[in-house]
Amino acid sequence: MQRIKRYNVRFSINIGAQQWFYAIVRGTLSGEGGTVIYTITLNPSLDRAIDVEEFVYDDVNVILEEERSAGGKGIDVSRVIRELGGATIALGFMGGYNGAEVEGRLTNEGIVCDLTRVNGETRTNITIRQRKKKMETVLSASSAGVTPFDVTVLYNKIKQIPRESFVVVSGTMPLGVDDNFYAQIITTLKEKQTKVFLDADGEALKKGVQAGPYLIKPNIHEFGRLLDKNIKEHEEVLDHVAPYLNLIDFVVVSLGAKGALGFSREERVLVTPPKVNVKSSTGAGDALVAGMVFSFSEGASFKEALAFGVACGTASTLNAAPALCVRDDVDAVRREVVTKNI
Repeated sequence: MQRIKRYNVRFSINIGAQQWFYAIVRGTLSGEGGTVIYTITLNPSLDRAIDVEEFVYDDVNVILEEERSAGGKGIDVSRVIRELGGATIALGFMGGYNGAEVEGRLTNEGIVCDLTRVNGETRTNITIRQRKKKMETVLSASSAGVTPFDVTVLYNKIKQIPRESFVVVSGTMPLGVDDNFYAQIITTLKEKQTKVFLDADGEALKKGVQAGPYLIKPNIHEFGRLLDKNIKEHEEVLDHVAPYLNLIDFVVVSLGAKGALGFSREERVLVTPPKVNVKSSTGAGDALVAGMVFSFSEGASFKEALAFGVACGTASTLNAAPALCVRDDVDAVRREVVTKNI
C-alpha cells in the first residue's frame, strides 16, 4: 500500500512539472516570433541509409557511406517547421539506445523534445542504396511495444498542451496502442479550442475522423482506404468528400506530383506545383502538412496555407534527405504554384 501512495505522489508531481516545462519552453520559443506548434509521433524511428556499390548476396559488402537521422511523420513536420523559422515541440515515445540517439539528433537540430521513455527499443529503418544499379531496399523493424502506463504518461503530457494551440498528430500506432488513441487525443484537445491536424491511415484515420479534427491530410490512396474504395482520380475525391465536411473544417488530399485538393464548407481548390527535378519524394506529405500548419499559425487563409504547404512538399523533393526543405527553395517554388477553384 505504501508503494502505491508514493507512486501516486510522484505521478502528480510529474504533471505539475510538465505544466512548468511547457510554460518555460513556450515563453522561450515564442520569443522567436511565432506560435509553438506541437507534433505527436507515437512510432518514431532511427533511420539509417547505407550506400554500397552493388549488393552481392552471400558475400561481404563494403559500406561506402552511411547517414543516420531521426525519423517519423511528426518528427519530419517539426523538422520542416524549424526550417521555416517556426517554434515546435516534439512529443512521442522513445526507448533504448536507438531512442536516445533519436532524441540527441533532434536536440542537435534545435528541435525541443518531450519524449516519453519506454522499455522497448525504438525501431530502426535501414535503406540499402546500390549506386551501380540505382536501386534501394528498405529493411523496416517492428515497433517497440508500449504499456498502458506508457500511454497514460504521454496522454497526461498531451493534456498539458495549452489552450488554442496547433497540434499535428501523425503516423502509425506502435504495438500496445489502441486505434482509438488519436480520437481520444482529438477529443481532449478540442475541449481546449486547439486545432488538431491529423495525418494517418487505416483504422486510426477512420476513428480519428469521427472525433472531428480541424484538418485531415490523407493522400489519395489513404482517402480511398478511408472510404473502403479504390480511388484513383481526383474527380472521384470530389464525389465523396462532402460527408466529411460535416465533421472536419478542412480536408486536404495530396496527389503527389499533381499537387493537392483542398476542401472546406465554402471552397474547393486544386493546387498544382511546378515540375521539378525530384531527388526523393519521401516525406513530401509531411512537409506539406508542416507548411500548412505553420501558415495557419501565422494567420493565413485556407487557400494561402494550402498553396504554401504544396510549395513546401514540392521543395522537399529537391533534396535526397526525407522531408528536408530549404526556405529559399520553398519561396521559389511558391511563386510558381497555381491555385484554382474547382
